[in-house]
Amino acid sequence: MTGDRPPGPRSLWLLRHAKAADPAPGGTDHDRVLTPRGRRDAAALGARLPALGLEGVALPGAILCSTAARTTETAAGVAGGLGVDVDRRRSLYYASPEGVLDEIRTADDAVRSLMVVGHNPATHVLALGLLAEDDPDRARLGRFPTCALAVFRLDAARWTDAAEGTAVLAGFFAPPY
Repeated sequence: MTGDRPPGPRSLWLLRHAKAADPAPGGTDHDRVLTPRGRRDAAALGARLPALGLEGVALPGAILCSTAARTTETAAGVAGGLGVDVDRRRSLYYASPEGVLDEIRTADDAVRSLMVVGHNPATHVLALGLLAEDDPDRARLGRFPTCALAVFRLDAARWTDAAEGTAVLAGFFAPPY
C-alpha cells in the first residue's frame, strides 16, 4: 500500500454461491453446477448490484472466488456488469471462516471494495464473526440461503487489518432479486 492512500473504509461483500445441482453421476462436489434458478438468481443479483445504493460502500473492485464450478458460475453471473477480475482460489473451497479471512487479508490494498464468493458454513459463520458479539444486526444474518449477500464496512487501512468483531453490516440481501 502506498503512503498516500487514506485509511479505511473498506467494503467487504460476502456472497454464498447460488443454488447448485446435485453432482452428476460420477461427478464430484467440486464439479456441481448451478441450477436454472441459481443462474437466474446470480444474474439478477449482478444486475441489481449498482442499484443497491449502500451508503459508504463502493461496488466491488475485485472478486475472490472458490474454484468450485458453482462458485465460479455465481461469480460470473454477478460480475457480468462490474467489469472486474475474478481471482479463483482453490484454498477457498471448503475453507474455514478463518481460512476465508486469511484469503481476504492477501487482497491487494489498492482494492477498496472486495467480494468473496464461497460456500457455507464458512461464509455464514464469517459474516456473523465480523460483527461484534452484541451487534443487533447479527439477527439479520440468522439465515444465509444460497445466493445470499452480506455487505460490510470495515475501517481498515489494509486488508491485513480485517478482523472478526470489527465490521459494520451495511446490507443483507437474499433471493428473490
